[in-house]
Amino acid sequence: MLRLGIRNIYLLLFAIVISLSFSLLQSDQGGPKLDEANTIAITKASFLFQFARSNDWPNDKKHGNFRIGIQGNTALYNLLVEKYAGQSIGSQMLEVVEVDDSVLMSEFIHVLYTESEGEELLQLIEYTAEKPIMVVTSVDADTAMPEGAVVNFVVQTSRIRYELDMENALKRGLIVGNRILSWAITR
Repeated sequence: MLRLGIRNIYLLLFAIVISLSFSLLQSDQGGPKLDEANTIAITKASFLFQFARSNDWPNDKKHGNFRIGIQGNTALYNLLVEKYAGQSIGSQMLEVVEVDDSVLMSEFIHVLYTESEGEELLQLIEYTAEKPIMVVTSVDADTAMPEGAVVNFVVQTSRIRYELDMENALKRGLIVGNRILSWAITR
């Protein structure tokens, strides 16, 4: 009888250890939790990569590396480097660069993401106006899409979306892909 009781205690302890182990494994499933800022950066990075891959640039810009420039968002820059740098965009290798004025003056950038606003944004758009550069902005949802930008990220129903100005894309010599057109919103 005593032997049967000890055996039951061991079985009970074994069951508790197994269930606790299983609970700990379940609670860590999926890795670290992402905060909202990371989720937004991941979504923007994915869209920027699709803008690079799904649009077409003039033939004279299809040599060397394909550059996505990021201005004002180090987390987004790091995500793009980690996940997408080195992948091919057509026959070009994708390079992600952090942008300041000296980079804009010395290197051609295909897609330029900026969080600039006001006078700084106006100067950036003016500087790139005659170049086949897809200028992507991210302004407050209550603010209209900046004049001269090609794409603008907005938060709509708790999701990142983008609006597209086809007239600005055409002025810059960009051919926007059907996928990019179909995902764009109007507001």
